[in-house]
Amino acid sequence: MKVLIIISHPRTNSLTFSIAKHFQEGLLEKGHKVTVLDLYREEFDPVLKERDEPGWGNTVKTMATHIVENERKRLNRFDAYVFIFPIWWYGLPAILKGYIDRVFFFPAPSKIRADKVLWLGLAGDTEQEFTSSGHDNALKHQLINGISKKTGIMKPEVRFFFDTKNEDKKFDYEKTMDKAYKLGLSF
Repeated sequence: MKVLIIISHPRTNSLTFSIAKHFQEGLLEKGHKVTVLDLYREEFDPVLKERDEPGWGNTVKTMATHIVENERKRLNRFDAYVFIFPIWWYGLPAILKGYIDRVFFFPAPSKIRADKVLWLGLAGDTEQEFTSSGHDNALKHQLINGISKKTGIMKPEVRFFFDTKNEDKKFDYEKTMDKAYKLGLSF
């Protein structure tokens, strides 16, 4: 399977990149072909400007800009996507949200070629804090129903890594990297 990993973190020495690296190693071990899209290093502009804004009901506005079209062509070369990102304010980083807004939803929700997606979010909260407040279900609903299924991806999955701020000093780096590797191996 050809897999595109889309990473959204400003620092390459972050936990997000470490998890992505180990996940990628698992994918490669399984025999998948892997490409990484680093939205920050590519300097993707997440701001939806007038020229990319869908022309709802405007039959004249039917073409996306070349940037959006190029991204769609890139996406359609893959069988599956893996989004790896920190959870900020209980949602997606702005650069990733902007990527989805610009690339997936012009002029209407795009039907994406891939039928499998994994959303892999890193939550600073402990699992208890994150789930007891319902943030896990809210984010899962947005990612599965609000994005994945609207774009035709019928096999969406959401997974979380918790306690990534390590305020309780119980975070186990090695165990987390092993979990990321095994997730890649089982993908």
